[in-house]
Amino acid sequence: MIARVLALAAALALPACVPGEIRSSVAEQEADRDIIRFGEVSFSQLAEGVWMHTTYLDLMGFGPIPSNGLLVVNGDNTILVDTAWTDEQTEQIVAWASMVLAKPVRAAVVTHAHQDKMGGMAALHGANIATWAHPLSNELAPEEGLVPARNAITFDANGWATGEAAQSLAPLRLYYPGGAHTRDNITVGLPELGIAFGGCMIKAGDASNLGNLADADTAAYAQSVRNFAAAFPDARTIAMSHSPPEGRKAIERTLDLAEEL
Repeated sequence: MIARVLALAAALALPACVPGEIRSSVAEQEADRDIIRFGEVSFSQLAEGVWMHTTYLDLMGFGPIPSNGLLVVNGDNTILVDTAWTDEQTEQIVAWASMVLAKPVRAAVVTHAHQDKMGGMAALHGANIATWAHPLSNELAPEEGLVPARNAITFDANGWATGEAAQSLAPLRLYYPGGAHTRDNITVGLPELGIAFGGCMIKAGDASNLGNLADADTAAYAQSVRNFAAAFPDARTIAMSHSPPEGRKAIERTLDLAEEL
């Protein structure tokens, strides 16, 4: 397990491993953000009832690598977008929702079959939380040494989640833009709040590269970014997996990089 986590983290970090791009300490990465720490997890509020969770994998030579997901309050419960790197970290996210928000996690959706997004699935299933993923994510998960979600999302011809997934995970809007970072990457939006989560597909506005392309659909990447932008045209807060949220400059920069592939 440890070897697999380190191998994946190395693949994630290596494309950005140049002077000035090695990750700084957690304290430095979070210096300009309003953070609540709970065990190994950092939480920051994006909007009323919407929190970003951040966990780190500390890889020697590269520093602590962050991975972000969301917690979205819906009535008396919350919906989780992406697990943490590990089961232990994911258990802390679930505990924080119950103990601090007093809004237990009742359902979760993961955005693709990589460790930083699905590494805590066993923790969710141990807590009897309903889990959802793209059918391809569930197919790929065992090959990656990961636990599949218990439910598969159905998407219509336009890329939008339909049926039970759309109902169970509302108010989230789930959108499959096409292959990019991976063939199975999905995105999540909260249109009424102007928030969209691009997962690992979207990179920061100052990114120098697209990160780990080992499982990427490079031919489709640029069009998938355009699809994401069109799906959530009013989103002004763009959250992503490995950088703090920012405006639509992140989409523009990601598209520029993707068009160079």
